[in-house]
Amino acid sequence: MERNAFLIHKKIHQYILPGVLMTVAMQLGNVVDGMLVGNLLGPDAMAAIELSMPVLLLLQMPALTLAMGGAAEAAVFLGKRKMEEAGGVFTASLAAGAAISIFFALFTPFLPGTLSHALAGNERMAALVEPYIAVNFGGIPILTIAIIFCYFMNADNHPQLGSALFLIANGVNLALDILFLKVFRMGMAGSALSTVIGYFTGMVTVIFYFRSKHRMLRLSGYGKMLKSIGEKAGMLTYVKMAAGAGIPSAAFTLMSALKSVIINSAIVRFLGNDSMAVYSVCANAVLIAELCVGGVIGLIPNIAGILYGEKDYYGIRALCKRVLTYSYLTIAALFILFLLFPQWIAGLFGISGGEMLGMCRLALRIFAFGFPFYVYNKFLMSYYQTIIQPGLSTVITVLQGFVVVVPFTLAGIFWMGLPGVCMAAAVSEAFTILLCVLYRMWGQRIGRFPSGGRYMLPKITEETCLDFSIENHLEDVIKLRDALFAFCGENGIREKDARLIGLALEEICANIVRYGYRGDKKNFIDIGFTIQDGRYILRIRDDGIPFNPLEYQADEAENGGVALGGIALIRKIMSDFQYMRVLNMNNSIMELKIELKEEPEKEWKKERAQEG
Repeated sequence: MERNAFLIHKKIHQYILPGVLMTVAMQLGNVVDGMLVGNLLGPDAMAAIELSMPVLLLLQMPALTLAMGGAAEAAVFLGKRKMEEAGGVFTASLAAGAAISIFFALFTPFLPGTLSHALAGNERMAALVEPYIAVNFGGIPILTIAIIFCYFMNADNHPQLGSALFLIANGVNLALDILFLKVFRMGMAGSALSTVIGYFTGMVTVIFYFRSKHRMLRLSGYGKMLKSIGEKAGMLTYVKMAAGAGIPSAAFTLMSALKSVIINSAIVRFLGNDSMAVYSVCANAVLIAELCVGGVIGLIPNIAGILYGEKDYYGIRALCKRVLTYSYLTIAALFILFLLFPQWIAGLFGISGGEMLGMCRLALRIFAFGFPFYVYNKFLMSYYQTIIQPGLSTVITVLQGFVVVVPFTLAGIFWMGLPGVCMAAAVSEAFTILLCVLYRMWGQRIGRFPSGGRYMLPKITEETCLDFSIENHLEDVIKLRDALFAFCGENGIREKDARLIGLALEEICANIVRYGYRGDKKNFIDIGFTIQDGRYILRIRDDGIPFNPLEYQADEAENGGVALGGIALIRKIMSDFQYMRVLNMNNSIMELKIELKEEPEKEWKKERAQEG
């Protein structure tokens, strides 16, 4: 018997569709938004959206920081079965996001005009940029709350609701885009307003989330938060946790905003409005790449955080391997599409002829060479943030988002014009990977980062572990029990303790086989037995029907302990017994404290005294 990745792969396939749908909804909404604006209002309006991006990114930075960082922290807490702490992070992230976004909204009457003139470079562009920025300032509280809820719902067994939020939001956004732009002639303000209304409508999914019986995260009262973290702590401590884990997201957003300001200003001033419109199409090409692989890479924060909290390092490696495989298969198809049919992409954004089409064809083909490197950088940023290594993730973000790409791009502008800009984008992605690998290896050599290669998973030296999977057959349960007894014998575990552990394992697994699955489909159960810190820890995971053994104690007593196989007895003999439903899987954790063995003579006398 040995561990396999059956359950992890099954979770990947269950979570991948909601994740892809959420990313498609989010990015397709942005891409189609640009298409509609370009076709209905013209290339200058599309360029105005790209010029507005630095402001939009800065407005959304607190939401993305608290959402991604807070969800990562909450996932690890859930993996460690720390429910109050997970709820505290959830509550604090929502409260802080609401407060910061309302503060931003207060500047709606004052800042948009000043910012639009600073970004646009000329009066014609400024007139298009100002109304778009103004509506986004006023609507940022709605976008912030929606984004935070989405990421936490994904981390809390409800990826379908997270994806539904974005699907509804962007569906309404696109419908209103056509209405506001084509019928009511509201211009750039109408495009921004449709986005705000769309996200407000999408938050209907939050109602279903709060009504769900399988929700693990709870909004914490201030008193509980004080109790769970410490008397001198509170909401601010949880905000710091979320913000600390979300530093890579904040750095990415900030670097993206600074990069956009510098590169956009340089292009519009040195290369002109037409080149800016073509570059806007290339910027949307990144959104198309994100549309294709973002949902797959999004499995990392949704699943790996829980696995990391549970110390399931085998599962993390299996997850990462499958995510990278799916991502590169998808990006290869996109790469071929951009090389062979760039005119199709340009046509979608209203560029269908003339000199601009020729410029766009060349630019998109060059730009596509950066896709494979972009995918790997995005994977590393997401992974390191999820395993709470924000320092390394931030370094990748800063290098990719600003330090490498900006100098390369400015050099490309003066060397080759617009083709040089696109070439710099591809080269900078590859150079970022090289620098990050060297930095990680240096950090591991001096002890700044954990060892364990690119995944930085520690080698467990202070514990002895038996990790394996069995198929859902009673015969395998018996083989499993015998394998456990052999393991206990090899590691000097007392026969009495071995029998207690074997009883717990056999009873729980037998109940999973008998009652956990409907039908005769092949399924596996993951079991981990660990000797650690003076305790025996038994972890059992299955993806059968929801079953909390702690809630069925009364029913078992009424049936003489027969129907559920003696779970009440297991609760009495184990030092601790916990259950959680995470990643839509049952997770039962039992602990038995190790008793120090008495001297042989004393133990013999004690046994004789008990006998008679």
